[in-house]
Amino acid sequence: MVTARAYLFGKGVSQEEVRRRLASANPGSLVQVAREGAVDNEVLVEMLAAQTFRAEESGGMLAKKPEMDLLLRLAGTTQISRAIKTQGALAGEGFLAINANRRRISAPSEFSEAELPRKPLTEAELSRIERAALLNVQRA
Repeated sequence: MVTARAYLFGKGVSQEEVRRRLASANPGSLVQVAREGAVDNEVLVEMLAAQTFRAEESGGMLAKKPEMDLLLRLAGTTQISRAIKTQGALAGEGFLAINANRRRISAPSEFSEAELPRKPLTEAELSRIERAALLNVQRA
């Protein structure tokens, strides 16, 4: 089982503080920040996080760290510099905070207002999930 939550924060919120609070609430979980607008559906985030965890278990990650693997899957590339350029969070700007784990996620109650909606996946999102899964093939 993989659970992921994604939160959208505006300008003026500290990325490091959000990371720290999510990691503290969920020890051992994956915490990553990405550019605002990277995704707008929490179900998509959960599917990409599940790919990262499966790749970690099988030794097929796209990067050495699961956080970077997830960012690569969000960006749809195997190039770290490109993933950071296109999906990396920008200092001083709004950002998406992702928290994923193999068990249930708990978040600070004040984060609930920032949580992305969970919606049925669109065709475009399904294609994005498929492309992210195929990144392992491109790398081999």
